[in-house]
Amino acid sequence: MIGFLGDLFVNAALVSAILAAIGYFIYARNDTYKHFKISNWLFGLQGFFLLIASGLLLYIILTHQFNFYYVYNYTSSDLQLKYLISAFWGGQEGSFMLWILFSIMIGLGLMKWTDEPYRGPVLFFLTLTQIFLLSMVSGISIGDFQLGASPFRSLAEAMPNAPFLQSNPDFVPQDGKGLNDLLKSPWMMIHPPILFTGFAMMTVPYCFAMAALWKRKYNEWVGPALPWTLGANVALLTAIFLGGYWAYVTLSFGGYWAWDPVENASFVPWLLGTAGIHTMIIQRKSSTSQKASIIFAILAYVAIVYETFLTRSGILADSSVHSFVDLGLYNQLVVFMGAVTIIGLGLFFYRYKELPSQENESKLLSREFMTFAGAMMLFLIGLVIILGTSSPIIGRLFVENPTPPEVSFYNEWTMPLAIIAAIMTVLGQFLFWKRQDAESLAADLLWPVAISCVATLATIIIGDVRDIYYMVYLLAAWFAVIGNSVIIYRLVRQKPLLIGGTLSHVGFGVLLLGILASSAYNEMLLDDSVKKYNAAIERGEVTDEQGFQKTQKVNFLELKLNKPKVVDDRYKVTYEGYTLKNQERPGQQEYRIKFEPADGEGEQFVLNPQVYPMLSSSSQSDIQWSVDPDVRTGLMSDIYLYVAGSSFVERRNEEAKEAAEKRRGNASTKEDSVQVQEVSIARGETIKVGEFDLSFDDYVEVENQQLKDSTIVAIRANLELTQRGSDSSVPLRPLFSIYVQDGENWTYAPPISIPGYEDASIQFTSVDPSNGGIDLKIRGIDTQVEEQWVLLVAEEKPFISVVWLGTFLLMAGFSISIFRHWDRERK
Repeated sequence: MIGFLGDLFVNAALVSAILAAIGYFIYARNDTYKHFKISNWLFGLQGFFLLIASGLLLYIILTHQFNFYYVYNYTSSDLQLKYLISAFWGGQEGSFMLWILFSIMIGLGLMKWTDEPYRGPVLFFLTLTQIFLLSMVSGISIGDFQLGASPFRSLAEAMPNAPFLQSNPDFVPQDGKGLNDLLKSPWMMIHPPILFTGFAMMTVPYCFAMAALWKRKYNEWVGPALPWTLGANVALLTAIFLGGYWAYVTLSFGGYWAWDPVENASFVPWLLGTAGIHTMIIQRKSSTSQKASIIFAILAYVAIVYETFLTRSGILADSSVHSFVDLGLYNQLVVFMGAVTIIGLGLFFYRYKELPSQENESKLLSREFMTFAGAMMLFLIGLVIILGTSSPIIGRLFVENPTPPEVSFYNEWTMPLAIIAAIMTVLGQFLFWKRQDAESLAADLLWPVAISCVATLATIIIGDVRDIYYMVYLLAAWFAVIGNSVIIYRLVRQKPLLIGGTLSHVGFGVLLLGILASSAYNEMLLDDSVKKYNAAIERGEVTDEQGFQKTQKVNFLELKLNKPKVVDDRYKVTYEGYTLKNQERPGQQEYRIKFEPADGEGEQFVLNPQVYPMLSSSSQSDIQWSVDPDVRTGLMSDIYLYVAGSSFVERRNEEAKEAAEKRRGNASTKEDSVQVQEVSIARGETIKVGEFDLSFDDYVEVENQQLKDSTIVAIRANLELTQRGSDSSVPLRPLFSIYVQDGENWTYAPPISIPGYEDASIQFTSVDPSNGGIDLKIRGIDTQVEEQWVLLVAEEKPFISVVWLGTFLLMAGFSISIFRHWDRERK
């Protein structure tokens, strides 16, 4: 019933959107206010229906109704409430619904704040995009034709060929597959909503540009469109930051950006949106760049739809770890992408001859030329990224299985463009606020250039920079920071709200500095023995058993339990054990690594990297492990740490393989292969048993129903078994009893298994009445103690905080500009 209602409300929203779009189209053409009022009601009805459908989807998620494919595929019964809620947008269908909900909210704002003659066309094109998005979750089937993928599909509908469903169509799993372990992060809870807010808001400049082309009103549209474009860029930038920070603290590649298609899906529209903001400002100031403003507004949204196609159609499934699974939406996404592109560019070129043209070319040293040139640099960076992201598709024209480009492709092509853009931010700002010729500009730039050169020289000396390319990069970045800071100083004295754009440029320069420092100057934290080994590798002095020269350096730090090592002559690092308690994921271990100053002066700190089994990709015989790094954030540098291996993980892998061998009947079953130990332990004592600590607290009472009728004495020992290095213990309650049979006393003391350790058991064999101690027989625990160890990858990452600072300054600059332009429009 819920599935039926969910589909009903989704499709009712789709029908309402279609009717609203028709009404808005008639209103835009004929200017009939009656159609505007009716369309508004239909638009609101669309939102109401979708809100109910979203509530139903959230309900079946929270109530663990695993008969629905979406719930089964993205949740499990052990998920915490916060992750159950975030599972709403964890899959394609739910994320489309979230996108539409935000788009509807923005539409309600546009109804109120958009003036004539743009209101009708803007709402028409916005509703048109919602029709395409709603079709992605419609789930309507007509014969072999399927429109979209409903989030309310049952398992039988989603997997009709599954054997267990063919034999029992009403089968309901006991549990779901669960949310991807990597997504169990607070950052991933808030990243998608902010990202889809940006996607929805970037629709607005597209709609205004289309309205301007429709109504032949090519100048005034930038006023109301500019605050929305700025808002979209803030949202996308915030999403980019959250995604980068999530990658930094969650993934083990040690960075915050990997040029993955999903990352590029938000970055390219941000670049094109930022380019559009520059041309919109010039259009508003000088009544030029009308063509550029319209084309960038169109391309920014086209880029969102195109990147959505790349990541959701399954076309990059082999090229991106973040790509969604194909739900059969390929053709619909192609139609969506083709429609917004053809309608947008088609109407643009149809009106091209009517669009205003600048009578006189702008001078080289003018705000119009410099701002437009800066926009073109952003466009070129976006073009490089789109080409790189699309290369697996383009490459199919030439080879059967093309590979995506290396990270170096993006870095090598975007870096020189970023250098040019950084220089242009200063030239553009000095020309934007004051008309100048070459002589006055040179005089104005004298001190910023001189200070930038000094700052660059100091950075080269302190950072021991030897690469000429890096030197030029540093000079451009410092020039952007210092030159734009000079403009900020001047503007603050006049009107502080004017600093938005200039502050963003300062943030861009700071970001460039942080990117270079954090990526090019990482340092591995190693002890002296490893450093000596790596030095010998460099000299070619290390060979393998066959006499071949080794070339692979060691970048790991191996620590034994409670045996500190001095690392990099600065830290004394100690492995203090691990815990299995209170972990979010089954089987997760949290390690405790203590850092102390090697000289004894300064603050000590503890890092807690985690390791956990990837249940979705693991089997009983092959456990796939993943890691959560831990980061010590500092003002000047971060300590980045993750576990590359441990004795616990190694033992678990061996146990899994042994269990698999037993299931195949290949394991030895000889009784003498199991070690047996007999130990005595006094009340309140703790003894060592192999790699465990065994504690005997006291005796506990035995319930009568657990005993034979003829039992005369029965006690249980309250034991606790703790693996050394771990604070996770196993309570054990072995029984010792005496009963009468045929006039004779007999003992009944069954062995009990030790949880988590196959073939291991403990048996309570006797009591010493003189001191209250007990004797135990322990089977299956190795008497040879293996020393606990952990293998770490530890890095010092300088100036990561500068990357975040640059991002925050960019956000702040855009935000100030939003308030300024919004306030101007409301007046």
